[in-house]
Amino acid sequence: MQPLLRLRGLANALSSERFQLLQPLMRRVFRHSRAVVRVHDFDGNLTLDLDLAEHMQRRIFWMGYYNLRLVALLDRLLASGMVVVDVGANIGEVSLVCANRVGAAGRVIAFEPVTAIADELERNIQVNALQDVVNLRREGLADVVGQFDIYASCGQDDSDESNRGLGSLHGAPGSHRVLGRIDVETLDGLATTLGLHRLDFMKVDVEGGELACLKGALQTIARFLPVIAVEVHERSARMAGYRGRDILDLLAPLGYVFLRLEARGQLVPISADALGEYQDVICLADPTVRARLTGA
Repeated sequence: MQPLLRLRGLANALSSERFQLLQPLMRRVFRHSRAVVRVHDFDGNLTLDLDLAEHMQRRIFWMGYYNLRLVALLDRLLASGMVVVDVGANIGEVSLVCANRVGAAGRVIAFEPVTAIADELERNIQVNALQDVVNLRREGLADVVGQFDIYASCGQDDSDESNRGLGSLHGAPGSHRVLGRIDVETLDGLATTLGLHRLDFMKVDVEGGELACLKGALQTIARFLPVIAVEVHERSARMAGYRGRDILDLLAPLGYVFLRLEARGQLVPISADALGEYQDVICLADPTVRARLTGA
């Protein structure tokens, strides 16, 4: 694997969003690779085993991060002792990045209900000795409690490449593959069990389940007014029976303003009427945090 690691070193050196030539080339060349490569420098000092055949993990390998823009924002937002909730944690990219920034005095609560992916996340937590910081919860979050089928996707991606980050409660029976049956809770219902006494940042990326997740967390959100990073994707929203703007309309009465996440973690104001087909939206309510992140 040494040649791959040497090539990776070059790709990571050019990981700025201004340099987009090498990364797509490497992704195309190795998209059918079955190699699993261990890296020891994820986020500077963390160990990950990355499957180069999988969409997100391959990008982490070549570019350093999948969520480059979000990581740049987290560098400005997070500090020691903060508490994070990561909904749709996948193998833990964002959870581990957050753990590195909140430190031993902080907490990261990572929700990942798909068994095979949660197993990878658990290994990543253990190999990095982060069990005291990252709390893995093997359940989904919504606005109801129960057991539900989770699908490999809800039809939101037309690509034929492997992407295990598309699991959704909103697939169509008979059209989308069922991965299994999962437990679903509400964040409001778990707040006491989790001992939530503060919440600084919440990431929600659950392939059409964003609105239901936020509805089931609304009391907790109103109490702590965390910064929220939410994926707004019209296609998956339609599969779940709502519009992307419904997410913004839900949070606006709590005093939230909305910004589109751009390159290098920059934030551009966006309204419900200006939403496109896909965007990552940062929701800010605390005036002090808003001023620090936007300079306004």
